[in-house]
Amino acid sequence: MSEAHRDIIEGCVRWERPAQEQLYRAFSKDLFKVCKLYGADTHDAEDMLHDAFMHIFKNIGSYHFSGSFEGWMRRVTVNCCLQALRKRKSFTQLAEIPYVDETEMEMEKAIPFAAILEEINRLPAKAGLVLKLYALEGWSHAEIAEELEISVGTSKSQLNYARTVLKQKLIA
Repeated sequence: MSEAHRDIIEGCVRWERPAQEQLYRAFSKDLFKVCKLYGADTHDAEDMLHDAFMHIFKNIGSYHFSGSFEGWMRRVTVNCCLQALRKRKSFTQLAEIPYVDETEMEMEKAIPFAAILEEINRLPAKAGLVLKLYALEGWSHAEIAEELEISVGTSKSQLNYARTVLKQKLIA
């Protein structure tokens, strides 16, 4: 970590407004991309980003300069997004979906990420959320199960279901 980032973090711990502004300017674009993955639209993502930064500023003292600060902020942001979704109750627990055997399919052409994200956002809410947490955030099935209050088997089946549907939609 650079000395400049350390100074900014320490300033944020002391609730210094210039340090908070520097932190926001340095990381808001990347964290907004995270929020856009979970938000229904741009306005929703902006609200999630605001909540995430408020949480970051409030809890920055718990970061002990071990591990990636960017990773810590991303994890806080994802958790804030999940909390916003939970408050809305925009998804309900789904029953187990039977396991579908995955086969590797070769893609003849590259598909833009925006098109993939659009299809992910069309998935049933729980399946899309599990896919985002697993594939984009790198969470384990155990972490997903704990956070979403589902079983590990449900997490795995939701991921499998999401992948199967995406392959059908994007490669068909």
